[in-house]
Amino acid sequence: MTTYDSIPYPSYSHPQTSPAHLSAIARVFGLSPVDPKSAKVLEIGCASGGNIIPLAARYPEAQFWGLDLSKAQISVAKQKAEKLALTNIKFVAASIVDHNFKRQKFDYIIAHGVYAWVPGNVQQRLLEVCGENLSKNGLAYISYNTLPGWNALKTIRDMMLYHSQNFSDPAQKVLEARNMLKFVSDNMKIQTGPYKETLDAEIKRLQNLSDSYLLHEYLEAVNEPCYFHEFAAKASDHGLTYLGDADLQSMFLGNHNEKVSSTLMQIEDNVRQEQYMDFISNRRFRMSLLVQNGLGINRVISEERLTGLRFTPNFKLEKPVDISQLGRVEEINLVNMQAADRKGKVRGRIFCAAVIEMLRAYPLRLSLDEIIEATMITLKDMDKETIRKEVTANIMRSIFNGMCSIIYDDVQPVLTPSEKPLAFGPALYESQLMEIVPNHYSEMVKLSDDQRLVLQYVNGENTIEQIGTALKRHIEKGEFTLAANGEPIDSSAANYDDYIQKYVEDMIGVFANSSLLVA
Repeated sequence: MTTYDSIPYPSYSHPQTSPAHLSAIARVFGLSPVDPKSAKVLEIGCASGGNIIPLAARYPEAQFWGLDLSKAQISVAKQKAEKLALTNIKFVAASIVDHNFKRQKFDYIIAHGVYAWVPGNVQQRLLEVCGENLSKNGLAYISYNTLPGWNALKTIRDMMLYHSQNFSDPAQKVLEARNMLKFVSDNMKIQTGPYKETLDAEIKRLQNLSDSYLLHEYLEAVNEPCYFHEFAAKASDHGLTYLGDADLQSMFLGNHNEKVSSTLMQIEDNVRQEQYMDFISNRRFRMSLLVQNGLGINRVISEERLTGLRFTPNFKLEKPVDISQLGRVEEINLVNMQAADRKGKVRGRIFCAAVIEMLRAYPLRLSLDEIIEATMITLKDMDKETIRKEVTANIMRSIFNGMCSIIYDDVQPVLTPSEKPLAFGPALYESQLMEIVPNHYSEMVKLSDDQRLVLQYVNGENTIEQIGTALKRHIEKGEFTLAANGEPIDSSAANYDDYIQKYVEDMIGVFANSSLLVA
């Protein structure tokens, strides 16, 4: 029995591991990965299937395998797959060291949160499997803690390990580790300096995180961060080449100041260049993509490489734009959709119009041609070639500066629900157990209790009217309250049914805008 059996790590979806995302990155660098729709995918350390099950549901013609050491979590994963009637996924409870993959070939191998948390022989075996079992054009995704960023965090881990070493029960270890954090925080209040600032920031972050995260990230027997160049060298020993990072923004020299960029540009060795960037940024975590040696990687990006890709805006407008001004805007301020403290700015009439069109279409992901066509409608006074040239150049930069994400996937979520709307299967299932569910794109969507209640009836069997009738039953039982202007609506009110109808329609709209509805 492992600590993952006694205190399971929450098993969520990770969009950065999705074959649609990995395939897009490989195509940008000139490779020809297998289409996710028909791929063979292996996830090592799949836990209870929170990441791989949504992928299997999303790509019914592809084949998926999940491997994890925890028998308890594999049992849960099998139950989920059975409930969702997924026939294209298999789960195995075994150690990667013991399991024989034979001559199976996988187009995508995913190992998220495994490499740094296992002993050296398991790390070697993981890279060996990638080297031996990747298909010719296959991609391996491996995430791990890195140095130098983890040097300061190692001090905090050592503190917690030292204090909790005499407790065998995982829950008690976590409690004592939290007591240690509080003790250190309380007794450093009068101190000043960089050491205090570093500890304060990390302790504050850890205090708000779950027990399972604290246990598995900081209190496991093994947590060995490494320098990137060390990881790349070990991968090379197994016939693997570093392609890039799942976080493309981290690779872009233009995100550093001009002096740093010009100096690093002189380094031709990509691994050395990346290592120097890690030194500069004090990086603590990497999501590296590996491919078989000998593939023709080309990091000089061209417009042709963008064919088939779809673009996701990561920023939204800080302030609404007057619709009468569309096509005239020369500058817009943006704010990150996930982190309000991250700001951005777009300048130039053409690309401002393009960004606004991408946001108007969201949550649909547009192709480059669709962005150009939409921009042309807004800028009727400009010729197509001028618009294409400007939009393409800016989109290429946006991929690497973090303004846009990319996927290779042409199936869109549903924005206009059918008569009997249907939610994405894994989201429907998980909403009965937790507040965070995966959407069509493997993104995590946080639902309120009310939204979770409504979503269970969005199962393709109920009309909006029938969903409203179901909600009435919950209201009658005191399990749900419908309010208007902050006041509960009485069931005897003349417009009671209209409120119910409008509420359900609004909820369906929220689900659609969160990419939770499917055809």
